[in-house]
Amino acid sequence: MYYYIRLLKNTPVEAVIQEPFKIVFTITTDLTEKFYDKPCKLKCQAVIRAAITHQDSVSDAENLTTIIPQGLSQGSSLDYDPNIGYCSVDLRIAPCLTAYDECQLVLSLDPTAFNTRQLGAKCLVEPPEYEIIPAWSLPIRLRPAALDFSRKTKHRQGNKKNLTDTRQDLVERHFRLPPHFASKHGSGRSLLVREDATEGIMARHIWDSGVFMAKYLMQEGSWLSQYMSETREHRKKEEAPIETSLSNLSVTDMTNTSSDSTAVSMPVDIPSTISADVTAASPSSIPNYSKNETEGETKSEAKTKNRERVCLELGAGTGLVGIAVAIAFPELNVLSTDLDEALTLMQQNVDANAALLPDMNIKVGFLDWTEKDRVVNPVEILLLADVVYNDLSHDWLLQTILDYSDEETKVLLGYKFRHEAEQKFFDRAKAYFDIVNVHQQDTMQLFVLTRKVNI
Repeated sequence: MYYYIRLLKNTPVEAVIQEPFKIVFTITTDLTEKFYDKPCKLKCQAVIRAAITHQDSVSDAENLTTIIPQGLSQGSSLDYDPNIGYCSVDLRIAPCLTAYDECQLVLSLDPTAFNTRQLGAKCLVEPPEYEIIPAWSLPIRLRPAALDFSRKTKHRQGNKKNLTDTRQDLVERHFRLPPHFASKHGSGRSLLVREDATEGIMARHIWDSGVFMAKYLMQEGSWLSQYMSETREHRKKEEAPIETSLSNLSVTDMTNTSSDSTAVSMPVDIPSTISADVTAASPSSIPNYSKNETEGETKSEAKTKNRERVCLELGAGTGLVGIAVAIAFPELNVLSTDLDEALTLMQQNVDANAALLPDMNIKVGFLDWTEKDRVVNPVEILLLADVVYNDLSHDWLLQTILDYSDEETKVLLGYKFRHEAEQKFFDRAKAYFDIVNVHQQDTMQLFVLTRKVNI
């Protein structure tokens, strides 16, 4: 389980140096159904997205970011009060940033609030039980303050009047790559994903299972890492281009031209709070719309012959999991799919991580689970995270998984328990798949589903 710093009133598109602007933030769970219930201190820092030399700066040349400790003349230390549930604060960009065209603001937990114990004294603020994920603003265009201080009020009012009076509609989340990526990408690099800042389209938000799954799969020794090592020698030396896989999988190309890492194998562990008395669906109870069968061949034989060496992500949302897998396993061709409402943001996130994807081994595409007449081939790996919360889509989801899988396909399903109706999906899936829990953290689990033979 994670908590997220959320900007209820986001940063402006542009700001005048030393002129105050207001932001409102809170700390909630992924679907904002619960507020963080403990007081804590946050810090707000100004960041320049370029490697620069500054007397008081902390520079990360590899990540092309520079934190300016004195970048804010007001609002650098913030208090979160759970009794109120949100915090409204005025911020001012400091004059030391006058030389720059833009900056970003980062709201994160202040670790000094937990690390300043003296002689065994108890901290005033207890360390959080769960990880609190920082919020990065989008770049803010900076305007210089008035230079004629004898007419300061007039000039500053003029600057404010001409400002674009709009707020950012997205926030960024940065996830630090594990240390073993340093040799290839440099130390301190981060995967960047943008999401909607306000409540809106659910597919444009980061969900807990996606964070949990992306972090785990990038670790050394993860289940996927072991699988890739075991199958690497058996892979074809000449893989088909990813564009070929798009056409073979009925995926519409939407490309824009411009924790603990130990994998443990155990029986499937559905949370005990879910009712287990729902009758499992029989294989014949779900309509099959696959067009892969050919005369004289069984469905399994036809699928195996046409298997695509790709990793297909269903319901990708922001694209976090697919991007993480593409970075961690450049030998895989990743296709991240969703409906139209999510694709523009997903493509932006892929483009934002281009420096970590030198082979650009990931594509974004449209895939509707309810489409009946698609021509499909099985894939090597299916990725899914937080896709079973809507019980009304279970039939279509399960049929789509069946369409794109055979006995050799590995289905990786990231799951977080939310309500009892989710049990219906697992009861139906057990009629077709062997299900193994390979990793667990709190209420989040990663299952590997393998198709049963001759079903």
